[in-house]
Amino acid sequence: MNRLAFVLGVSLILPLLFLSSLEQSSSRASEEDEINKLIETAMTPEEHMKIADYYEKEAARMEKKARVHASMADSYRKRSKPLTGLAKHCSNLAKKYGEAAKEYKNMAMEHRKMAEEMHKMHK
Repeated sequence: MNRLAFVLGVSLILPLLFLSSLEQSSSRASEEDEINKLIETAMTPEEHMKIADYYEKEAARMEKKARVHASMADSYRKRSKPLTGLAKHCSNLAKKYGEAAKEYKNMAMEHRKMAEEMHKMHK
């Protein structure tokens, strides 16, 4: 009976997880479409701040991925039989995600500067 309950539970949960991931992907695509349109048309300080906020959020996402991959690299190295190739792979990804985070922060800073300059012009 426990096995049947487990199978039923899994069969009910998996579709929900799948639908949840689809919803997140759809929401993210919609946000990216909105940001791309804003990048093409931004004319106000508020629009540039919205773009900057998006880039800050992406920087945080990249920093999180960098930490996860750095942790994975450590785990691969700490094994009783280290997997150095996989550790190097994860270290490389951590470095690239860290660099992406810096770039996103720079983009956010540029849009914040644009917003500030526009705000000063309208005073």
